Amino acid sequence: MSDHQNISHRAGTVSPPEHSPSVSPPNIVVIQADQMAAQALGAYGDTAAKTPHMDALAEEGAVFDRAYCNSPLCAPSRASMMTGVMPSELGCFDNGDDFASSVPTFAHRLRLAGYHTALVGRMHFIGADQHHGFEERLTTDVYPADLDMVPDWTLPLEQKLQWYHDADPVFTAGVSQASVQQDFDDEVGFRTLRHLNDRVRANQAAAAAGEEAQPFLMVSSFIHPHDPYEPPQEHWDRFADVEIPDPAHPEVPDIAEDPHSHRLRAMSGFDERYPDLEQVRNARRAYYAAVSYIDDHVGRIRERLDSLGLSENTVILVTADHGDMLGEKGLWYKMSPYERSSRVPLIAYGPEHLVPRGRHQTPVSLLDLMPTLVDLAGAPSPKAAGDSVLRIARGEQAGEIGPEDRPVIIEYLAEGTYRPQLSIISGQYKYVICPGDPDQLFDLATDPDELHNAARKEKHAATVARLRGELDARYDMAALEAGILESQDRRRLVAEALNMGRKRSFDHNPEPEQRYVRGDFWAALDYGTIRDGAR
Repeated sequence: MSDHQNISHRAGTVSPPEHSPSVSPPNIVVIQADQMAAQALGAYGDTAAKTPHMDALAEEGAVFDRAYCNSPLCAPSRASMMTGVMPSELGCFDNGDDFASSVPTFAHRLRLAGYHTALVGRMHFIGADQHHGFEERLTTDVYPADLDMVPDWTLPLEQKLQWYHDADPVFTAGVSQASVQQDFDDEVGFRTLRHLNDRVRANQAAAAAGEEAQPFLMVSSFIHPHDPYEPPQEHWDRFADVEIPDPAHPEVPDIAEDPHSHRLRAMSGFDERYPDLEQVRNARRAYYAAVSYIDDHVGRIRERLDSLGLSENTVILVTADHGDMLGEKGLWYKMSPYERSSRVPLIAYGPEHLVPRGRHQTPVSLLDLMPTLVDLAGAPSPKAAGDSVLRIARGEQAGEIGPEDRPVIIEYLAEGTYRPQLSIISGQYKYVICPGDPDQLFDLATDPDELHNAARKEKHAATVARLRGELDARYDMAALEAGILESQDRRRLVAEALNMGRKRSFDHNPEPEQRYVRGDFWAALDYGTIRDGAR
């Protein structure tokens, strides 16, 4: 793993929070949704959204208006988020790439700092290590953990692999009385609330023994609103009289300007059949309903923190691994560098001495989450490419840092392309390169919908040269491409071998829980009771 810093700010030192020895380290709750675009939340300006709980956190906390994933694909995005290392440096190129257990994650770092660490729900770890530093993992994942989803950049587009995204979820979107995703997320919600109870039980036991309560990190990770778009009836009905806007720009970009979007459409079959306007509206309604379903879970988690007396010393962070195009530019799902796919919500809520209130415009990314959690925990600052978003917010408020000072990088190294695609966001500009494709430059201040490629305009020549220079300084594109192709070959061999003869899955199966009464009946009853005023 390289120590090369892919992302940095250049405005000098930003001030850390004021810590007092008498203040206990805060509990931290990270709530993550899958494929939840920032633009689909009321907190980010969507007037059709029904997200009152996330909006309330935003109103009372910190909102990062320009937060991005570092890869618009589940597994590499999450691995990067947990480590603070870019996917290409981790070797986590795609959804069939194993995540090395020797790389420190924020769970390792907080566990070392004395935190109890638990993962509830989805994280899309590929490979044998299904904990990556979490002391407890309370559910299995919703997707398999094996090396089966390995792209092949040598295959023609028409030769599709079985696991590619397909157009069907857009055509079949609608109410589901029950589904795998609902069952999974309902379990995540239930176990999240029970785990909060368990942390209070542990605090009570510590107090009875004259010991300090142990702070905790809990990551609750849901699969909604990821396709298939199949929300419960209750949430679908909330939008019966809501005018959800149609895609603002459903037309497909010119293939000469944007071949990547055409590859994504061909990979998923949208080039051969495309939903009509009513089907598009139906799918978007289902997506908005699924986001509302996530919002209900956020509300229940916050209510449980309040009722257990944990809110005063708990920081809540809400985010997602990537967005969803939802029909913009004729695209669905993710895998694109466009804003709808690559921007994510990032909302922080907690005690004011820890979380600066307000909206913050400096670009940040999921790469910054690990340093943020370490910062909150008061643990030693890691050598990392990112920085704490809370320090960035305070620096922005103090005038020490601004949008021009923090470039953010997005990598896409998976299916739907034949060469590495890199994007850099710097100030108001987004610049995209992929060998064989035309460069793209978007001025997000004057062209927020990314309709006009300005890369060849003379007035932007200096900007293109500057951003290209930054990417060239960070990446050896030929070496990166060769490494990806070699990795694909190697992993296909391993996956094929592991499917021969006796098969063993990497999937996580939670250990039997010591719940209810085990052994000492009276002690178990006493431990299980949460008394008023306990924290």
